[in-house]
Amino acid sequence: MIASRLASVFVVLVTLSATAQVRLLCPEANFSIAAPAGWTWEAAPASQRWSVVGPRGDRFTVHIVPSASQKVPEIWIRGMLPGIARDAATRGERIEHVMHASASAPVFPSIRYAYTRVAKNGQRTFVDGYVAARGQTYAIEYTSVSREFLPEFWSFVRSFQVLDKFASQRTARASQAAVTPAAVARKASDVLGRPLGPNQVGGCSPCAQ
Repeated sequence: MIASRLASVFVVLVTLSATAQVRLLCPEANFSIAAPAGWTWEAAPASQRWSVVGPRGDRFTVHIVPSASQKVPEIWIRGMLPGIARDAATRGERIEHVMHASASAPVFPSIRYAYTRVAKNGQRTFVDGYVAARGQTYAIEYTSVSREFLPEFWSFVRSFQVLDKFASQRTARASQAAVTPAAVARKASDVLGRPLGPNQVGGCSPCAQ
């Protein structure tokens, strides 16, 4: 009986997502964000990473990295990008056309960034991202070969919301002594800018809107 009810809910969500956005509510990570119409959420265990996938396999991903700050300092981006360049070099790749700029929405302050990853064979992969901090660092990223869905990606970013601002302040105070911006940047460079496999939405609930 329980299994049949769960299956019914899943079918309703997939049907609705074809005509409406499906917002992921994730209290355990203190955020929500809305998938583009027709895109679906995939599930993931305790990886602190959530992905929404388009009809042709394009993917937008939310990464969470522990942070001691309520805002993203410039040291974050300066620490992350060299780490990505080192990772690319170990694979015989290189990073080009790096840019980053301050942003005021959906979280103030925050940072937009972009760069191109060039493989050994000359294949170019474009990485576009957004990062904000509210007790922990939220990095939202789109990796593609054409940037075809860049408008949808920025609409996805604009839908991001912190669920409990007071909880984010408590989280920041609790982790302040243990986590530095430089350490956060190094950890972020380990996971950002790489193609990702399917994941799961563990503990979070998609709901149609």
